[in-house]
Amino acid sequence: MAKKKQKLWVVVGDSVMGLNHVKNNIPCQDSHLYEEMENGWGIAIVADGAGSADYSHQGSQFVVKEGMSLFKKIVTENKWTTSKKLPEQAKWHKLAKTNLKQLRNMLAKEAEQTKKELGQLASTIMVAIFSPLGILCTHIGDGRGGYSNSEGEWKPLFTPWKGEYANETIFLTSDIWADKEVDKFVESKVINEKPFAFTLMSDGLEMHSFECSVWDEKEEKYYDPNRPYQKFFNPVVNGLVQMKQSRMTDDEIKGKWNKFLREGNEKIKNEPDDKTMIIGAYFPNGTS
Repeated sequence: MAKKKQKLWVVVGDSVMGLNHVKNNIPCQDSHLYEEMENGWGIAIVADGAGSADYSHQGSQFVVKEGMSLFKKIVTENKWTTSKKLPEQAKWHKLAKTNLKQLRNMLAKEAEQTKKELGQLASTIMVAIFSPLGILCTHIGDGRGGYSNSEGEWKPLFTPWKGEYANETIFLTSDIWADKEVDKFVESKVINEKPFAFTLMSDGLEMHSFECSVWDEKEEKYYDPNRPYQKFFNPVVNGLVQMKQSRMTDDEIKGKWNKFLREGNEKIKNEPDDKTMIIGAYFPNGTS
């Protein structure tokens, strides 16, 4: 009998329709995908389709599916799963940016083949490559990402791109790739802290789980500290760990997670926007 592969992470994620989409019969424009590889490495991707784009739900689905293939190829070709250290920042940023540009070109080809305008498939993208050594992340647009180090301190993975006006952001499909200042729009980071947990989410959940708007008395204006709420994430992660330790199946855990995203509390339940969150916790001794 073949030995079952040991998993070093427990990861769960889902995408559910927001209240406005339910009321107006609009498809969920969020998509997500996550996959664990060998030696405790894995990839998580979240994409949020533009609310103003007719086929953005198809765009976000394409982005997570094809994005997963591209980023898995990077990990495999560079043999990171057997390496003792993470890549340098410059190398990771170059690889991530090349991948994202290729993904954008693939989406443009998909638009052409399906006789759609590229802008009709507009979507953001957030990627986290997680490992026992640390996390590699990259993103275009808004949404949030965070991680907890071994001391239990929650920190942001990246800074969401916000425009001058409310709900303004950029997308993978935006006209940024010919710009000499493309690095203003594509952010990549190497997190060289051993993680205990991580999260990626669309902006439909940010107000419920991050400090996003705090009044600055001195400047007399609101600012965004981009801080994950420990009081939100610690119970969620502890609950996830306990469910795994109690031998719940992945499907059972996913069912609980779906219910939480739909009706976890009154604010989450009544959120008008689509809601996606992936969360993972590290098991140093592994699970079966």
